[in-house]
Amino acid sequence: RSARGNKSKAADLLGVSRRTIYRKIEEFGITDADI
Repeated sequence: RSARGNKSKAADLLGVSRRTIYRKIEEFGITDADI
């Protein structure tokens, strides 16, 4: 929620790469509507 749907900001906050965020989103079947 701190990132308000911003995947790049979420990656920074979590200390992971943007690629990791996108991979996890795909892995768990998360859609933009879920974020």
